Amino acid sequence: MIDTTKKYWTGDSAEDVDEYLRQYSEDDNIDVKPVICRSCGNDFLELRVDRNAAAIQVKCPECGAKKILLDCDEVWQEAKPRLRKCSVCKNCKQYNVRVGFIRRDNGSAKWVYIGNRCTNCGTLGSYLDWKICYEPTDEMEQNI
Repeated sequence: MIDTTKKYWTGDSAEDVDEYLRQYSEDDNIDVKPVICRSCGNDFLELRVDRNAAAIQVKCPECGAKKILLDCDEVWQEAKPRLRKCSVCKNCKQYNVRVGFIRRDNGSAKWVYIGNRCTNCGTLGSYLDWKICYEPTDEMEQNI
């Protein structure tokens, strides 16, 4: 359940990121998918983000597997990603991560939102979102 009484919204579980993205994107029809380590199934991930390049990589602290998400491979070499720490508790680097897709009438993605929840204090947020200016988006959407 999301707590909106504080300066920063917090959630009790990873599923709260879904509702947070609905509120943040102002679209009840946002299609939200979890990001889980494909190697070990862990859902606590570290985030490396370059907001200017709209690039994101997740790393599993359990097994060390890294994954560049969505279509970020195209810009990753030029990106200057930073490891993200929670801005509220200041020490946690692990998040539950979700990707939300706003869709065109034909079903392809037109906007992407990255939602996150600090696994220490529960703070909800979105480090990144960007518009998709190409179609089809199937391949990009499968890369989470």
